Amino acid sequence: MGNSVLVVEDDVQVAKSLSDFLSRDFKVSVAYTAESALEILSEKDFDLVLCDLKLPGMSGLDLLRKVKSFGINTPFVVLTAFGDIPTAVEAMKLGAVDFIRKGETSPQEFITRIRNIIEDKYEFEFVVGSEVMRNLAMLARRVAKTDSAILIMGESGVGKEVLARYIHKFSPRAHKPFLAVNMSAIPDTLLEAELFGYEKGAFTGAEKRRLGKFELASGGTILLDEIGDMPLHLQPKILRVIQEKKIERLGQGSVNSINVDVRIISTTNKDLEKLVKEGKFREDLYYRLSVIPIKIPPLRERKEDIPYLTEYFFKKLGKKYGVEIVWDKELLSKLFEYNWPGNVRELYNVLERAFILSWSGQKSVKVLPENVIFSTSDLISALGKGNVFEPISESKDDYLIKKDTQVGSGSISSSEGESSISEDKSKFNSKGGRMNDQNLGFSTSFSDLNIKNMEKVFILEALARTNGNKTKAAQLLGITVRTLRNKLKELNIQRGENEHEED
Repeated sequence: MGNSVLVVEDDVQVAKSLSDFLSRDFKVSVAYTAESALEILSEKDFDLVLCDLKLPGMSGLDLLRKVKSFGINTPFVVLTAFGDIPTAVEAMKLGAVDFIRKGETSPQEFITRIRNIIEDKYEFEFVVGSEVMRNLAMLARRVAKTDSAILIMGESGVGKEVLARYIHKFSPRAHKPFLAVNMSAIPDTLLEAELFGYEKGAFTGAEKRRLGKFELASGGTILLDEIGDMPLHLQPKILRVIQEKKIERLGQGSVNSINVDVRIISTTNKDLEKLVKEGKFREDLYYRLSVIPIKIPPLRERKEDIPYLTEYFFKKLGKKYGVEIVWDKELLSKLFEYNWPGNVRELYNVLERAFILSWSGQKSVKVLPENVIFSTSDLISALGKGNVFEPISESKDDYLIKKDTQVGSGSISSSEGESSISEDKSKFNSKGGRMNDQNLGFSTSFSDLNIKNMEKVFILEALARTNGNKTKAAQLLGITVRTLRNKLKELNIQRGENEHEED
């Protein structure tokens, strides 16, 4: 029962019920307001935040915005009542990983959804098959016993953070925190406060003391992810942490320096030696961070790992959706033929897509080789041949969800840009000839739908309808071109040859 959950709920009775129930499986803390939740999150890390949308004072949405602006990456799940669906959707856009309607799921389903979200937070195990990866794993276990700084190098998607967690798992610090800070995801103006914390009054808006990641990780391991993106002005402070094991919160002063005991692991997909020569990275910091340098080769150079990774990922997907997944040598042959520019992350994405397109809700599914689709252009080609979706109508009203689409015994209806959703949500059917649960490969159970998978499908469909024109695709989706570009990158959708934007 090591995973921790923060429940944010203003109704004392509901909060108590949730706490008592979740305490069977997790360590639970409770906050009755968003303001107190923010204070707790500044002092302690959690594996998941479960937050009601309707709160006195600061709302659940406002709390989510604050949490994200502070660079806190804890998975955020919102609790919503029936009438809050549009707000829950807005929460998903802001970065919430899921929303749960009160009274919608059984107690066991509720626990399972929470546990699955927490498990997904930690990505994947470090899977090895090839000799080069077996040797790398042995080296990782050997250096795990020391406190030496480790620099893990490799292309995006090879599994650098997975290896960092593997090292922590085999270290004497395994029972202490492992905290990751992504240097490229946090604005420069917030990064120093995120790493070192701050005192009350250190700057405008600093109403309470907040501990930084180095203090919170003390005794354990801190991962400085994408260290090559760290701004120059912060690098001397990281050097001091390594040399003196001391930090200073913003607004504290050097007289009251704080001792920290933390093991530093860094990752990068950049050539740090080149950055040193260009004056963009301190040479002394580079040598202190790379006492033990480890380079993970790209997947194209170790294709022997593909069968092992495929088996692991399909088992993970099978467990997630409660199905048995089988495949054959023809599928593996197709995987071996590809060059994998996105590495292991892309492999998982391709396998998940193949599974979704092969699955129509049955308890056992064979993943078909023809559903192994590597890029947007390949999927557009499949769309053109009618291999994935039913023939599509050119009616604008037909886009995405047909008006009066049935949802169980209720319905989704739309008029003048507004939508409402009926009470029952057990089944999803589309009568408009656009997309249905069978040809999309989704289970007919509403609770099994995966938001990111749906996003992929709708984005690819929009690109297909517009012949790869991202400007028009964004208009169809009701988002900006910039948002579409970010989604393509986030969901690892490869660029098709005919994709373009209007001037």
